[in-house]
Amino acid sequence: MRRWLYRLHLWLVLLLLIAACTQVGESGGNQTLSLRTLTGNAAVFGTIELAIDTTITVANPYDPNQIDLMVSFISATGQIYRVPAFWYQDFDQLSLQPKGNPEWRVRFTPSEPGAWQVKAELAKPALSSDVITIEVSANKQSPGFVRINTSNPRYFARQDGTFFMPIGLNLGWSTQQGTGILREYEHWFDQLSKNGGNIARIWMASWSFGIEWQDTGLGDYSKRMQQAWMLDQIFKLAEQRNITIMLTLINHGAFSTSTDSEWASNPYNAANGGPIAEPRLFATDIQSREVFKHRVRYIAARWAHSPSLFAWEWWNEANWTPINDALMQPWISEMTRHLAQFDPYQHLVSTSYASNTSTSMWVQPEINFTQHHDYTGRDLGQAFPLVIRELNAAAPQKPALVSELGYAGTGRDEVINRDVWQFHQGLWAAPFSGFAGSGMYWWWDTLVDPDNLWSEYSKLAEFFKDQDLTIYNPVVAQISPLKARALALQTKSQALVWVRSNEYEPEALTKAYEEALKKREFNDTWEYVPPTYADLTLKLNGLEAGNYQATWYDPQTGTWSQPTTVTLEANQSSIAVPSFNYDLALKLVKQ
Repeated sequence: MRRWLYRLHLWLVLLLLIAACTQVGESGGNQTLSLRTLTGNAAVFGTIELAIDTTITVANPYDPNQIDLMVSFISATGQIYRVPAFWYQDFDQLSLQPKGNPEWRVRFTPSEPGAWQVKAELAKPALSSDVITIEVSANKQSPGFVRINTSNPRYFARQDGTFFMPIGLNLGWSTQQGTGILREYEHWFDQLSKNGGNIARIWMASWSFGIEWQDTGLGDYSKRMQQAWMLDQIFKLAEQRNITIMLTLINHGAFSTSTDSEWASNPYNAANGGPIAEPRLFATDIQSREVFKHRVRYIAARWAHSPSLFAWEWWNEANWTPINDALMQPWISEMTRHLAQFDPYQHLVSTSYASNTSTSMWVQPEINFTQHHDYTGRDLGQAFPLVIRELNAAAPQKPALVSELGYAGTGRDEVINRDVWQFHQGLWAAPFSGFAGSGMYWWWDTLVDPDNLWSEYSKLAEFFKDQDLTIYNPVVAQISPLKARALALQTKSQALVWVRSNEYEPEALTKAYEEALKKREFNDTWEYVPPTYADLTLKLNGLEAGNYQATWYDPQTGTWSQPTTVTLEANQSSIAVPSFNYDLALKLVKQ
């Protein structure tokens, strides 16, 4: 009996010691947590980056169930922002080898000047750092994050209210290796920026900047920290050049069994140890959703801070996957709510489909703008007004973007290069049809860059410079005789017009090519030049009577004509179109 009582006494003492140790651990005990500033002078809309030093270690720092580390930023006016920390590994700029030990980091972009109080907080064990103060200066140089335009929700604006028209293209990934990837993006961004462009669409694909794939397994991104570091550098390059990024989080192939399929290598696949046997279950399986939420949190923690982040795009062309809208809609609602917890900057959110303008997805409140992809090779001057009408009917108070475009989805047209013509059409037809930005071409590394088409962006940017498109309504204008097509953006006293020859579109080029083959005139130097039109009249309805300043612009050369004065009659305005072969644009302003 005494031996039994003695053992019981020892067990009670041991339990008391364990309880005491647990209480010490939960209140911090000898564990430490401290903040270390990594950036210099802080300014409004400039990134503050801090390291977080702690003695606490866990098996998987990417799992918030193991360690939930948040940082509070409190402004001088009392606004509180809580952002998640993320596990970071630095890399050498030249060798791309890991540099130093991994550590916790946090990034934050303040929206107001003054003294900001910063404190790191660990959920379990309960632990807080000392509060540090960071002085943030005013900054009139940065316009802030991209928002929906409050003057007209079919367009975008910067946080300071400045009108924002996306002009750019897809720069989905680089086929270079190592630091060659950064050099190529730097080249692309340089060309885009100096030619007036301001947006690029980039994929977090398995072969580019994806952080979770077969080589990592689910929920542990340590083997992909180099990709994450590379994406850091891409954002820095973009920020330095005032370029925004639409970041595509999931490409269709990852969950498709038919189109560009990567399902066999997907870590969510049960064949690779994942939780689901077929891609469709990704939207409904509880474990899949929870693991993906960890990835969403990490992505937001690492990149949400950047004003160069134009938008989060959940899926590229989701209709190539077996996840239909009935499954996708609740998934996007759930994931967007989860994302919002870790994105205090309220970045825009969207998703995309392959040539599918009619979808109930667009009415979801979580989707901030609609998208259209087009590889039909059709006359965009005719097609885009119909597409935007359909998108606006589905979501009348949202902007729309042509976020992918090509003459065909199979690759560049090498014979007569109809892609070059379609590239130009997409740039101009999109904004004149009522889309919120330029058409964003797809073939960046096989057409735009090798053919040095970058100056096409400068010509579009020059025409729309200092224009606030929120005041205009898109209309299809009249041209007689019917040798051209005219699209206009119009108010009662102003108009912007694009006039394009009917012979300047891919089908006309195809017919000319076929005719040249019949006549045996086709050779390596063959080129089709549309006929000159000098007898066209532009008719605009709805303008007030009076004198107007008319200034014509050549989109082929980027040159303006001398302004002239034209007198217009009420509601029926006829303007002579100057001689041209390809296309012209017009600015018309009442004097």
